[in-house]
Amino acid sequence: MVAHLTTLRNLLTTLAFVVIVAVPMALHMAQQSPTDAGAENRALATAPTFSELAGNWSGFPDAVNAWMRDRFGLRATYLQIGFELDKVLPSSANFKAVRGDDGWLFNTLNGALAQHRGLLPFATGEADAWLDALFEMQTYIEASGPVFVAAIAPNKHTIYPEYLTGYPRQVAGETRLDEVQRLAAHRDAPLIDLRPGLMAAKDRGKIYYQTDSHWTDLGAYHGFQALRDALLARGVEIPDIPDDALVLREKPDFQGDLYGLLGIEDGAPERVTLIKRPQIAGPKPAAILIVGDSFTGQLQKYFEATFQTVDFLGNNAGDPDFSGIDLNQYDVVLFEIVERYLSRPLSPVLPGR
Repeated sequence: MVAHLTTLRNLLTTLAFVVIVAVPMALHMAQQSPTDAGAENRALATAPTFSELAGNWSGFPDAVNAWMRDRFGLRATYLQIGFELDKVLPSSANFKAVRGDDGWLFNTLNGALAQHRGLLPFATGEADAWLDALFEMQTYIEASGPVFVAAIAPNKHTIYPEYLTGYPRQVAGETRLDEVQRLAAHRDAPLIDLRPGLMAAKDRGKIYYQTDSHWTDLGAYHGFQALRDALLARGVEIPDIPDDALVLREKPDFQGDLYGLLGIEDGAPERVTLIKRPQIAGPKPAAILIVGDSFTGQLQKYFEATFQTVDFLGNNAGDPDFSGIDLNQYDVVLFEIVERYLSRPLSPVLPGR
């Protein structure tokens, strides 16, 4: 009797395994479970052709694997199960960085990877509370005279999702950045969406470093252009920095901060293009206060070229402290914060409020 039960259990286990393996394959062959490229915010791998096979025998298996990985049957269902398991089981999000495709590295600090994948959506009301704090900051600052604008510097994951095929976005739902920018547009908040300009500039060169968390000098330049347009619309006359004012130089041995987060002391060097501080003639606004973080490093040179005085105040990961700051001396206050800090509430310290 025991032997028969054991045989039956083994048979049922085998049948279950066959079904689990066969059903996705059958649906894939029948094309009954398409993947939504728009939902994952990246271009999906295309089916390799026989002409590609003839020209690249060694790369053909990888091309087939990439196509299958992006389009297997029940993919959305299995991904959703994986997302739910990631919330309760140890995963790559516990590391400080992960390897993407083609040598690209990505930060996971402050839930950056989990945000990208849709695993850390805002709770009900949290995005509105973040914007409420931004409006409070605007009211406090503009009461002293400066024009106030704000921007969220996107994580590299948001601009280059095509190099994170091993960590796809959740098929349904918004990221925190998606939600806060949508609500900001609805509520007419002074929050500039930098994503369209950065995405459009990708064909001009690297917008983010391959081995570093931050945008490149070119990425910061396009971020500056979007902020300048917003300030011009608010009546602040800022000189233009045309393309021909950019002086480029190559650095062949750049090593980004993500090697350190992976515990690698001497990673492969990355060849990057740096931009010297532009020299712009003509009248300039008197002063700007930039309340920012490490993304301000590349951004600051463009404001130094277009303002007479540029001062910096750390945003303290969402808790900027304006104590002791004389706002009357500034024409503009720019608040910049990187996307991964949306994992925390925005809690500015505003004296007297």
